[in-house]
Amino acid sequence: MRRIIGIIVFIPFQTLFIPLAVIGAVITYYKQVHVSKKLGVSQTAIEILNGRWTMDRFGLRKDPATVKLFNVLPNTSGLGLWLALFPLYVLKQIVGKPVLYPIVKKNGNETLANLVTSRTGYFDEILDKSLKNSEQFVVMGAGFDTRCYGRMAKNGLTLFELDKKHTQNLKKNFLHKTNIETSHVHFVEVDFATQRWYDKLINAGYDGNKKTTFLWEGVTLYLSEKDIRKTLKEIKNNATSGSTLVTDFYAKQFVNGDMIPGKKISLEQLKITNEALGFGIEFEGNNSKDLEDLIESEDLKLGKTYYMGYKTKKGTWMAVSEILV
Repeated sequence: MRRIIGIIVFIPFQTLFIPLAVIGAVITYYKQVHVSKKLGVSQTAIEILNGRWTMDRFGLRKDPATVKLFNVLPNTSGLGLWLALFPLYVLKQIVGKPVLYPIVKKNGNETLANLVTSRTGYFDEILDKSLKNSEQFVVMGAGFDTRCYGRMAKNGLTLFELDKKHTQNLKKNFLHKTNIETSHVHFVEVDFATQRWYDKLINAGYDGNKKTTFLWEGVTLYLSEKDIRKTLKEIKNNATSGSTLVTDFYAKQFVNGDMIPGKKISLEQLKITNEALGFGIEFEGNNSKDLEDLIESEDLKLGKTYYMGYKTKKGTWMAVSEILV
């Protein structure tokens, strides 16, 4: 009954709210894309931050550090997102849970609208399992990820964040403005394209004899296969047995913009902040021989993998994977 009442209220409210929602979308787009360009940072990193802020506000995943960081960053907008999402929030309050968006669908039924919610959940699940046996946690290309400032800060792990100097300094500056403690994190400034990131990591105090969980989220689709293999080799050659890499891979059709109507337009927008897409995988339902071959050819083992969208008409468009050293 609550769902029926919620939908009855939502439809006319959303219709009346459309002009404000459009304004909100424009504000959010401008901040995410053009302000990010002025700051010299990733627009897609902000898109993920926006998604996690939304998950927190709608009660899907508590993330106080993300909310605090979101509130002070200049390249996102709480006003813009609330204007775009407020009718959905009212619907959620009436029904008692999120409806339409943001929602988490069962594995295999995910669509692009569920990218952040589903992907974040799968990463969390694999990380929770892996970190039980790890002494170190390394976030590669950390962007505005805030996992190191939540419960991981209290469980005895040695924490490292790797990213470009400019992005890292911007993040640290705004973390300090929110009074989020950062002294427990080893910040490693590195340009993955031109520097040996593992050498930098070792110089920052990383111990190759300790089991480590590496997080490499939302990165592979911007790289070449050569660069991906180089990173896999670095981890295989330097991390101790029992370590884990948690990462994601995207379908070739997704990367090329052929899977989703209008996707090619958004791919052009990514070029504004120099984030053109590169590497993609061929998927076959809820498995991938190409992915298995890639991992095994680097003498690594593919562990738990979530194939997103494999039950839909368009098929698998991405996967979140546990890779075992």
